[in-house]
Amino acid sequence: MDIQAEINWIHQEIDKVKDPSFVEKLKHLLQSINNTAIDSDAAYNLDIQNALGDIKKGNFYTEDEAKEIAKKWGRK
Repeated sequence: MDIQAEINWIHQEIDKVKDPSFVEKLKHLLQSINNTAIDSDAAYNLDIQNALGDIKKGNFYTEDEAKEIAKKWGRK
């Protein structure tokens, strides 16, 4: 696949996402890639703070749930 085909596929997959937690994580990933002004240590610390906040809110998967999700990756 060429890069434009990859981008189109990513757009299609993102349009299917309904999980707000995943959207937030994707947003942070894109921000960290696109914002070179943020020091990498500061971005790392922010990611940790966000993750800890998610854990406190109960926004996480158990190990068994994560394994079940991972089994579905790559399948349609």
